Amino acid sequence: MGLNCVRPVDPLCALIPRSTELDVSTIRESRLPIIFLIGGPGAGKTTQSTRIAEHYGFCTIITRELLRVEVATGSQRGVILAYLMSEGKLVPADVMVELIKARMLGSLETSRGFLLSGFPREKAQCKHFDEHIRPPDLVLYLYVRESLLMDRILARTITATERQSRNFDENMQRIKDHEKMVKPILKYYRKRLVVIDGENDETAVFEEICNAIDNVLENFPNTSTVKTVN
Repeated sequence: MGLNCVRPVDPLCALIPRSTELDVSTIRESRLPIIFLIGGPGAGKTTQSTRIAEHYGFCTIITRELLRVEVATGSQRGVILAYLMSEGKLVPADVMVELIKARMLGSLETSRGFLLSGFPREKAQCKHFDEHIRPPDLVLYLYVRESLLMDRILARTITATERQSRNFDENMQRIKDHEKMVKPILKYYRKRLVVIDGENDETAVFEEICNAIDNVLENFPNTSTVKTVN
């Protein structure tokens, strides 16, 4: 099953160790832009995240990678997260945001902004992030039709970059789960939302993303002048 899936929360989640010691005031005071990049499986988030990070000097935070790193620690939290993800169960919003918070604090001195790829996955994460860190400045949604998402997933499977064990029905369920969960997110962030046509070629998608980001960076004078040119 996918990481940070959209299925019911397990009672075991109550046993996940939490930390209340992380102070996010420095994030809020830094006035660095925070951008979310969301889209279905196969929408191109990883490809575009890499290009965006290189172009603007942003710290890219990929939620599934954060979870994998935590699992690899072998900590109590990591063990429980590994179980939840193996069962396709939902990682609690507060735990996910806590991992993101730690990553942001660790990159604060070297980053010119934060790009969160694959986050949020459900509305509870939106509310928890806004309350415990701050609302994002921009939410980019890579829109791709279900049929094309499936084509892309199958192509990745053929090239062995995705787990071979997933069959057609499992992949389609991932897409359906995303479609169900993303609608409340898009509504919640409608005033900060820019929908990107993810069906265009990679360069055209990147240019459209850059246009949206550049418009936001006008509010961040210390950031808008430091992007690099690829």
